[in-house]
Amino acid sequence: MLLLALLAAAPPQIRIVAEPPASIAAASEGVTVFALNEGDAAADTVPVPIDVVAADGASLRLMPENDAAVSVPAGGFRRLRYRTTAPPPPARETVVTTAEGTASGFLDRFEPHEPIYGVFGFGSDGAKLQFSLAVRPFDGAGVLDGVRVAWTQTMFWAIDQSSGPFRSTNYSPEVYYQRSIAPRLVAAGGYAHDSNGRGDIGSIDVNRLYLAASYALPLGDDWQVEVAPKLWSYVGTGYRDLDRYWGNWSLGAAIGQRDGLKLAARLRNPLGARRAGEVQLSYPLARIGGGTALYLFGQAFSGYGEAIDDYRLRTTTARIGISFTR
Repeated sequence: MLLLALLAAAPPQIRIVAEPPASIAAASEGVTVFALNEGDAAADTVPVPIDVVAADGASLRLMPENDAAVSVPAGGFRRLRYRTTAPPPPARETVVTTAEGTASGFLDRFEPHEPIYGVFGFGSDGAKLQFSLAVRPFDGAGVLDGVRVAWTQTMFWAIDQSSGPFRSTNYSPEVYYQRSIAPRLVAAGGYAHDSNGRGDIGSIDVNRLYLAASYALPLGDDWQVEVAPKLWSYVGTGYRDLDRYWGNWSLGAAIGQRDGLKLAARLRNPLGARRAGEVQLSYPLARIGGGTALYLFGQAFSGYGEAIDDYRLRTTTARIGISFTR
């Protein structure tokens, strides 16, 4: 969501728009701020400090790199550069005391990756559980801030069978580099491994190098629409003929409101004969009451390879449950 701040030194028709920095460390490298002239005549404005809240929740003050007055043309804008002068605070552990003893970690380095959820369907659709997190190992380290290490594990649980076995599991570790390259535009490139976790007999695994990007367009009232293409190339020889089913690209799109309804979809191999699509619909249960930090989560899949073991099979499933992230 765009952060709007009106400068005390700006005339009424000047509106200051700043994209929230990801963190204090990111703000120390510089933030682009736009001075928009919504009037019918040119106007001058003098940059002054702005108080903002970073995307990670940290409050900070941005200072202009140049405090000279700038002229903004009627109906136009000027780019201004700001940065925070405060050094990032030293990383500290989050410590929790449990019945097993004290546990600790740098939890502020973790961020959502793929959705974390548990959903359940009827009959052979069974249940699907997914855990996914990314971590910033070098937060506050300049150019290395963009490094991410992620893990996603997706489990297919045959709850329609009396023994309730987990019939298939997808393991998906990743290493990638991610940067915000323009307002509302984020790009990443990296390496991903996907496997069913088996040995020589029945093993299916694939290694890919990929490029991905996402662009978010605000619609007002905390609503936004997102578009997220992803391209990849296969490396190694373990993927058999899986490339015929997964293709070399996918296209994601979403529309949603912060703290409200969100609809997301992704189509894999969209121009190929063996395509696959998934749709997710979520709504925060906190809006209903009770302070629950969960989402009502529905998911539908149609196409080839929902589980990597089934990459040659076409299936259609629908499930509903809850999610911790979306």
